[in-house]
Amino acid sequence: MGILIITTSSRMTESLENEALGLAEELHLEYVVRNKRSLAKLQALYGDVLLVTKEGLVLEYANGQSFAFHPDTAMLRIKAPRDPLMDLVGTEKRSILDTSMGLASDSLVLSFVGHEVTALESQPLIHAIVARGLQTFDKGNPVVNQAMRRIETRCIDSLTYLKSQPDQSVDIIYCDPMFSEEITESENLSGLKPLANYQAFSEEFLAECKRVAREKIILKAHFRDPVFENFGFTRHIRPYQKFHFGDIRLGGKDGS
Repeated sequence: MGILIITTSSRMTESLENEALGLAEELHLEYVVRNKRSLAKLQALYGDVLLVTKEGLVLEYANGQSFAFHPDTAMLRIKAPRDPLMDLVGTEKRSILDTSMGLASDSLVLSFVGHEVTALESQPLIHAIVARGLQTFDKGNPVVNQAMRRIETRCIDSLTYLKSQPDQSVDIIYCDPMFSEEITESENLSGLKPLANYQAFSEEFLAECKRVAREKIILKAHFRDPVFENFGFTRHIRPYQKFHFGDIRLGGKDGS
């Protein structure tokens, strides 16, 4: 990623400017007044640009890629008759910790069916874009809007967060690290990849998950990834799908 500045959309308002100034301080970015300059002109001068618009935040890369929040992927899953994550979680209300928020698709699906979701994101830019999207995006559906607003987000490294939590303080912990192998069809992730945290799953992380979770730890990974077997997860094979889910059942309501 190149040098990053923050500015407003071409139709600047006082409200947008104040938001941009606040974000510049929060994210330690340089704020540049738009002055009716085109996006291409700003990119030629500065590189990547974070735009503050009335619809939300948009990261415009100088190479033509972009990254913004949109719930379309979650909506497709919500409308589907079945979802593999929901098959493992169930519909009885649970407290769920999503340790890798990303675009928040999993968090939104979980929140939509009534679960209490806390989503962690270690990368400040991703967190800023997605967290604001969850609070401001209008899907035109009050139930979906409420599900987005209910998600509690934290900008923090997941291991650091877990170490600060009491024993057995959440029902389910969900882990969706960036895949060890690239899924080329996932175009919606292309703008996320330059920002993402590629920290590998570890024994220390798993030990903290087992301490903090009451019922279950769920992992999503590429179908070729040996992480399930390496860390003792029961792999749930999904024929002809690029990723699988696995779980470790603990004590509690759902444990064995």
